[in-house]
Amino acid sequence: MMSRLVCLTFSLLLTACGGGTVNLVTEEPIATPEVPPGEPMVIEGTAQYEARTSTPVGVSRTLSLRPARVVQVRVINAAGETIGSGETNDQGAFSIPATTAASELIFAAATTADNHRLSVTRDPLGRQPHESRHLVTVEEEPGRTLTMPPITISDEGVEGSGGAFHILDTLLLGSRKVREWTNRELPPFFVYWVRGQTTNWSFYRGEQPADSGQYSVELLGGEAARLRETDTDEHDESIVLHEFGHFVMDRLSSDSSPGGMHPAGFLLDPGLVWEEARASWFATSVLGVPIYMDTVGTEPSGHTRLREDFERRSGGPRGIGGEHPIAELLWDLSDGGDGIPDQDQDGVALGPAPVLMAMIRIAEQPDAFFGADRFVQYLVAEGLVEEAAMRNLLTQGGHPVSMLDAPAWPPRLAVPGRTSGKIDGMTNPAPSGGGARPENGIDARRTYLIEMPRAGWLTATLKILGSGGAADHTDLDLELRDVRADEIAAARSQQPTEVVSELLEPGFYVLVVRDGGQGTRVGFDLEVSIR
Repeated sequence: MMSRLVCLTFSLLLTACGGGTVNLVTEEPIATPEVPPGEPMVIEGTAQYEARTSTPVGVSRTLSLRPARVVQVRVINAAGETIGSGETNDQGAFSIPATTAASELIFAAATTADNHRLSVTRDPLGRQPHESRHLVTVEEEPGRTLTMPPITISDEGVEGSGGAFHILDTLLLGSRKVREWTNRELPPFFVYWVRGQTTNWSFYRGEQPADSGQYSVELLGGEAARLRETDTDEHDESIVLHEFGHFVMDRLSSDSSPGGMHPAGFLLDPGLVWEEARASWFATSVLGVPIYMDTVGTEPSGHTRLREDFERRSGGPRGIGGEHPIAELLWDLSDGGDGIPDQDQDGVALGPAPVLMAMIRIAEQPDAFFGADRFVQYLVAEGLVEEAAMRNLLTQGGHPVSMLDAPAWPPRLAVPGRTSGKIDGMTNPAPSGGGARPENGIDARRTYLIEMPRAGWLTATLKILGSGGAADHTDLDLELRDVRADEIAAARSQQPTEVVSELLEPGFYVLVVRDGGQGTRVGFDLEVSIR
């Protein structure tokens, strides 16, 4: 028979018409081997992966089997050459044209189906998707179709391939929901996850590599020698979708978070709280249940780090600085719609799609740096929720009704202009409630939204009503950020005056006066000018 070329579309490879592939990182052509001569046939079968579920004492030891949906499949010969490729369908079934020279089937934790470019990789640059390899073993050959026995991608062992495919399947669920709710497409996205690596926390990494057009999160892989007791996130669907939610908001909406840890029991920076709460809301909305869980270890040796029910009022301080309460509020805005049950009958039932679209549309405003109170006011102003219904929802949920009435966070500071205030990262309990938190507590920061009316030099001068030193707890820092919370400049000395001066284009910016990090309780004057 005549030899033919088989093109492989795989992770960072782009099919080139008429001849081979191109590596999207190096932009160098990759030679595609010719298929060795042999009897033409089709290799077919089904693939499934082993998954675990979250329990109060860690992820389950019991495994469930789920179809490996729309994952990439390669057929290779004994020389390691690709002689056929394709993707499974939503039932995990595949049918790959190949030859009798086939030696192995390789399933990759990657998909390009329906323009969802998703993968789970072993490297931080997204170039090496997790793979599961299986020998081609066929007992019969009816009509030149080789039917493989059902293939199971195992979750056992250090490799944990089943976990990688569980992550991918969860990403696919989230990506499809975004398409359904918004009719928007997302850029390429990958998860960097390896068992035995990343032991601190899971986090959104933004664009990786820089200027590549693809985005990434890093997920906990646990400690290699203690995988059954330490935190791994491959089977925690809430955590996977929470981190994916950060990506969705970053690309389709806005970003008001300066970053940092966000422990329970505190009132925190409202921008940080808004981003963390709506990422959790996104996760629960995709799953269709109000339970947000994070497990540590495997049952019975593990435990639950978080199990939050957004239909039940949480304890602790409430307001725009309370992460759990804001997630509850978002859930109450959307439950009752789109088939999601409303257990507490709060009277508002928008569904996830209108809530997410409102997040996208409010971000189209040039001053899109905000917290939960401005979003609540936006929903009422746009007629998506009646004012009386919103007041009732806030009251029923134990949220301050001032979220609807008071000027929204952050306050505006005219340019030129001046203001005064106080930073308190020491008093415990904090003046606004909860514990004292110098790093990012709501009382340890004062944030101002400013507008540059024209291009020019902005000078911000912070005068501290004290020495400005850590020894007497009067150390303050001054930060200048853009409306996506990225730092432009900062002054972090231990002097009584901090100054930031920067040449800026017209538009909106953010000034932050904050505790120096060691615990500060002091007043300040802030003046801004333009020349």
